[in-house]
Amino acid sequence: MSGWEDLAGYVASLPPEEQASFSRYAGVDLTGGREAAARTLRAYAEENPGVSTSSFLSSVCSQAAFVRDTELARRTGEAALQLAETDEERQLAHVALAQLHFQNRREEGELEAFVEHCLEAVRLGHAGTFCYERLATLYEYRGQTEEAREISRRAVEVLEAAGDVRSAERFRQRLERLSAHQDRR
Repeated sequence: MSGWEDLAGYVASLPPEEQASFSRYAGVDLTGGREAAARTLRAYAEENPGVSTSSFLSSVCSQAAFVRDTELARRTGEAALQLAETDEERQLAHVALAQLHFQNRREEGELEAFVEHCLEAVRLGHAGTFCYERLATLYEYRGQTEEAREISRRAVEVLEAAGDVRSAERFRQRLERLSAHQDRR
């Protein structure tokens, strides 16, 4: 699948109830067949030139994950990752998949998949707080203080560079708390 036309074909191939769900998560009506979906997606792309098919799918994945539509979220997240052409698009796809796995973290293998996607988003330089916050919390819970400190250090660097001083300060405070805790040992 490549481009908006192929995405229209993909959506049109879904069963009607999944087309309706996909449309709801996307915030645009993609029902009514391939041509109708293609027209809608072309218009969407013209109005939103900064949005790629990959980032569009990442958004759909996040929305589906939020309401626990697990299978549709998984398929759209994996498609977003396959279509990603830039590090930024890969970051978004990994974060969307991390959100999906986090929602299902009590199921076998989901927590580790969450960690893998978060670490990949972090490696790619993602400047959102979702992965950093949840990884740091998970590492603290597991008693992996050095890992929690390292992810907090990385968050401070990335968030400051992105201009998110407020979030960077929260991670700096967490880092100080973790360091003080480590020093007491």
